[in-house]
Amino acid sequence: MLLILTNSGDATSDYLQRRLVEASIQHVRVDTDHFSTAFEFSVKGGRATLQAADGTIGPHQISNVWFRRPKPIALSSSEGPAETKHLRDEWSEAFEGFLAQVPVEAWVNHPANNAMASHKIEQLARANRMGLTTPETLVTQSPEEACDFFYKCDEEVVVKPLASGFIERNDGIDSVIYTNAIEPADLKRIASVANCPTLLQQAISKQRDIRITIIDDDIHAVGLKAVEANEQQRVDIRRNNMQGVDYEIADLPANVRSSVFAYHKSYGLRFSAIDMAIDRNGDWIFFEINPNGQWAWTDLLGVTDIAKSFIKSFRT
Repeated sequence: MLLILTNSGDATSDYLQRRLVEASIQHVRVDTDHFSTAFEFSVKGGRATLQAADGTIGPHQISNVWFRRPKPIALSSSEGPAETKHLRDEWSEAFEGFLAQVPVEAWVNHPANNAMASHKIEQLARANRMGLTTPETLVTQSPEEACDFFYKCDEEVVVKPLASGFIERNDGIDSVIYTNAIEPADLKRIASVANCPTLLQQAISKQRDIRITIIDDDIHAVGLKAVEANEQQRVDIRRNNMQGVDYEIADLPANVRSSVFAYHKSYGLRFSAIDMAIDRNGDWIFFEINPNGQWAWTDLLGVTDIAKSFIKSFRT
């Protein structure tokens, strides 16, 4: 049985569930924001079980876990904040004790492997060690170093977030931080790099972006083209809700295919999404790996059938 760990608002899980039903793949979906009201937990005679309205499941029945997008367990409690936190911690500990009995190799992906693969600085260092080409990179809090890097790169530099590109605000007016090109006029604000470690990279003159999605032994590569008014490829393909992007299946050269697959496997991952680009010289440039990245949108556009690869993996 496949166990899906996600949240009630996850459209990607909705899509894959429809495909799982069509393929007769037995599965249970756990939306962690509804978990405490949808399941009852028990351990009897050393045997842990989750009881839902339609049956009981134990760790020994789980052949695969798809660790998609779980949120913290939500509780409808009339207790005070401290007591509610205690109840949530108890629920979390019980569920994690249940999940800990599922072998690591059954997870897509195990949270520990996701965490290991989620740090951009380490990703770039590992990519360099494994022979992948990466942009010239500087992480600094020194305005002087940042200026020197800007001119060293012939004023062709981008800045991107290290951790998260999303700022959530209490007033509901959230912000998305994209990769942005630095212009000479921006140097008047260069002192702001002192506020935190700042990731700068030499800008790549791209022919097109490449999105590579790996699930077990299957690799899907898609080229994304979005030319701006300056006739250059869009700095960050995600801008404008990805309007104006043309898609095509990309052929991976054998050396690139073997390199990215070895890189992906070095983290112990079964699934990942890798962002690369082909530059004006035809070289393949590695940017980052996301061990829990989005993928369903290219399926829904009819470009790929990544869901089929998930189904094949969950059958084995």
